[in-house]
Amino acid sequence: MSKRKSELSGIKLLLFFGISVIIAIVAIIVVSLKVFERDFIKSTNSELENISHGIFNTVEAWGRAMRGNALIISSRSDVVEAVRNKDHISLYTLLFDFAKATPSDFILFTDEHGIVMASNAPFVKAYSDISYLGVVQNALQGKNSMRYEPVGKIPFAGIFSSPIRNFNGEVVGSVVICYDIMGRSFVDLIHGYGIECTVFRYDRRIASSLEDVVGTKVNNPVVEETVLKNGHTFVGSVRIKGTDYYSVYSPVFNDDKSIAGMIFVAKEHTVIKVVTRGILHLVLPICLFIALALITALLKQTVHDRLVLKQKADLLLHQLNWDVLTNANTRQFGMNELSHCFDNYKLGLPGPVIMMLDVDNFKGVNDTYGHEAGDEVLKKIVGAVYKNCRSNDKIIRWGGDEFVGIFEGMKYSSCKSFASKILESVSKVTFVSGDSTFNVTVSIGFTSFKPTDNSYEDALARADSALYCSKVNGKNAMFIDL
Repeated sequence: MSKRKSELSGIKLLLFFGISVIIAIVAIIVVSLKVFERDFIKSTNSELENISHGIFNTVEAWGRAMRGNALIISSRSDVVEAVRNKDHISLYTLLFDFAKATPSDFILFTDEHGIVMASNAPFVKAYSDISYLGVVQNALQGKNSMRYEPVGKIPFAGIFSSPIRNFNGEVVGSVVICYDIMGRSFVDLIHGYGIECTVFRYDRRIASSLEDVVGTKVNNPVVEETVLKNGHTFVGSVRIKGTDYYSVYSPVFNDDKSIAGMIFVAKEHTVIKVVTRGILHLVLPICLFIALALITALLKQTVHDRLVLKQKADLLLHQLNWDVLTNANTRQFGMNELSHCFDNYKLGLPGPVIMMLDVDNFKGVNDTYGHEAGDEVLKKIVGAVYKNCRSNDKIIRWGGDEFVGIFEGMKYSSCKSFASKILESVSKVTFVSGDSTFNVTVSIGFTSFKPTDNSYEDALARADSALYCSKVNGKNAMFIDL
């Protein structure tokens, strides 16, 4: 009896030890999974924050482009004269030219009361009263402003308005430029990278990659407090219609710092949830075997997901920095690069040679051969310029048919021969349109930073003046102001 009791005690001890080991191993697995889940969430949210930051860089770049275009248009003497005289015919002629050179959904002019004088938007007719728009009210009070608000059939658009003043400084009207950067096409672009995206006009969803949510409100007190009230970014998990997401909510600001809405980017919890629930509900002996296999698979999946997410973020960054048509760098990239070069110049480092180039009689090419031929001209000209460049030289599409070059380390004495090569290369390119063939030329201006410059924009103004001198000298020419 004593021996039997001893055997039973040994079996109980072994069973207890076995159960303890199993429980300890399962506990270690569970804790490891939780740590893994925490790190996975942290890395995923970090990638989403990077994507959200990239989106807002794009939005800000579009806003700056609209601001610059509106200021240029409102200051032109022919625009001022046409608005002052209420010359609708001249305004429509000017509007046609501006629409081709300015990337936007529509441009319109108003008189001093906010009544539309000319518009290329089918849903905003001439003689319509748009004085209710905040940007128009600001412009008629003599202030430039940028706001995100609904207009016509566009539920949430970036709108910039600038006052048009007569020669006495009195406001006689306004120019309004609109870009629908918050619509369905914007959401589809982000969703194409495997990221869920929603655009809010304040707290209401107006466009989303998620199903059946458009028109609903955010209904999350923490998000509303963090983003809409305090203007901060919210990073964390949220549940939408029974599905959990890693998410980033970022505020959208008007230029007066008021909050116009939010942009939501997110990725579903799917992978981590399936794994955690699956392991915890399996029989303990099977759980131990499968857990190791699943952790290995999850590690591989995590590496793969991070790599894919990084590749998508890199692709989005590439689209922000490179012009799709010409393969030149974008204006935003150019502004960042020039600002960086100017900061280095102020610290005592050598400044780059700066070139401004545009196509001679480009409007005539578009008018004669069509816009497709014009696009082909821009692509081949950039290709011809690149053939004469070094690997670290940068060519930026500044706007329309105007390009800026940044050449670090180039000797000033090399500018003349370099420009001659570009002029010769471009003039030898033959273009075909239907049964016709033609050639084009370009004009070039060079400059560099000077100690008296307050910013890179001073150097760009000199480059533009040098370009103008090339035009005056008969085009297909260069002018150097160093």
